[in-house]
Amino acid sequence: MSYLDQRVREAFDEVKVPESVKNQTLACIEAARCAAEVPVPAPMGSSSEKEPSPRSRFRAHGVRRVAALAACLVLAAVCLSGYRLYAEPTAYVGIDVNPSLELSVNRFGLVVEARALNEDGRAVLDSVSLENRPYASALEALTESEGFAPYIQETSFVEVSVTSGDNRQAESLRAESDAQLAALPCAGACAVVSEGDRAAAADAGMGVGRYRAALELMEYDPNVTLEACSKMSMRELRDRIEACAHPDGATTSGGKGEGHGPAGGGRFGQGASSGSGNGMGRGQGGDPGASL
Repeated sequence: MSYLDQRVREAFDEVKVPESVKNQTLACIEAARCAAEVPVPAPMGSSSEKEPSPRSRFRAHGVRRVAALAACLVLAAVCLSGYRLYAEPTAYVGIDVNPSLELSVNRFGLVVEARALNEDGRAVLDSVSLENRPYASALEALTESEGFAPYIQETSFVEVSVTSGDNRQAESLRAESDAQLAALPCAGACAVVSEGDRAAAADAGMGVGRYRAALELMEYDPNVTLEACSKMSMRELRDRIEACAHPDGATTSGGKGEGHGPAGGGRFGQGASSGSGNGMGRGQGGDPGASL
């Protein structure tokens, strides 16, 4: 059974008809049953072989109408529950370059909302539709869109942050993000982060990746403020962090590689990490597969 099949099964296991609807439905059915069981006196001199009286036929039709109504009530409740399961996000993916945006993903792996976190993000979302697509397809469409293309040049840095209470879904989204980052010409990092980090970033009015990079830079340089960091691109933040981490200007050498683990590394700095500690960094320099 595929991961998506399992998610669908688990979702429909959670579909429950509200107690009020069940009680109303049972009451309607019981009332119809009682009405049908009330005997209708036969007219004097009538024979049991005669056609059913109009009153009997009316009651029979009434029972069918009530039963149909009850079925409709149950169907409506199931449909509403199903829609809630579809529309309810179970994971959030933050994407920071200079544009910052967040994708809300449901339990089926479909993007149900794309939200811009800054002006550049709004401009990007105006150029591409991401909702109701599988996450991997949405991320591919985003990176190939005209609005996003200027921000993923060779010197850029893309930070992807995944938040979910479902570890399996978080890992699946991280792996799909890693695959897409590997196809880009720029450096990038992907990590699973906590809901606490996401909430703190929202309070600061920043994307999770930018917020975490800002905290890292502020540890090196207390004179830097969150407000100043909010105006920097991820490339600028990573360059500043790299300069603070290596004040003597020393850099590692080597070929292009990927880093996996708590922090992925390359010439452009470390990939963010937290929560599950899964991350990926890409860049020129550093030993292939090494993490800083």
